[in-house]
Amino acid sequence: MEIVLARHGETAANAEARMQGHLDIPLNERGREQARILGDWFVAQRIEWSRVYVSPLQRAWQTAEIIVSRTGGPAPQREPALIELTAGALEGLVQEEIVARFPRFAERHVTEIGDFSEFGGESYEAVQERVRGLRRKLEDAHRLLEDRILLVGHGGFNFQLLKAMICEPVPRACIVRMSNCSATKVRLRERHGVFMGELVWHVPQELMGGAAAP
Repeated sequence: MEIVLARHGETAANAEARMQGHLDIPLNERGREQARILGDWFVAQRIEWSRVYVSPLQRAWQTAEIIVSRTGGPAPQREPALIELTAGALEGLVQEEIVARFPRFAERHVTEIGDFSEFGGESYEAVQERVRGLRRKLEDAHRLLEDRILLVGHGGFNFQLLKAMICEPVPRACIVRMSNCSATKVRLRERHGVFMGELVWHVPQELMGGAAAP
């Protein structure tokens, strides 16, 4: 099985460096253009898939619709497990507001990144359980080697899913920059009794012909 992960295009909140989480914000014009570039790049690279699963948040859904309008292929299907991490009271705030209201956020160690439980959001453990549940679902449905699926979601959750697919054990701290409308391909297969992934490529927009992310 092959999985292609795509992050949604830019929103007004992304442009302002505002924490989104579950805030349901649409793409801005740059985000729509990023999605068009990604769709055209898939066509140029002859990358196709048998299924498209998408986060229910509109920024991801709009991205998927634009991609499919350029590439053709199967219609997107909503997958609730792909929704972004919940950031609790941090949602809607820019970095300066977060640090002013929640100084602990800036003081956290790198191993605490991805855990929003102390701010009323999703815990790291809850996110990992969501990742494991989605992996089991995908593996049960698409275990054949020739199956390729496209997942359109968010930087936070896509990153956690990528870690879980390519690392055993899964590290708490790992840095992979998933910019808007970047794409990542992982090939999963049985390795010594474990269904693990191989990172094949990770491509940002600027390598697809789009402008570099700020």
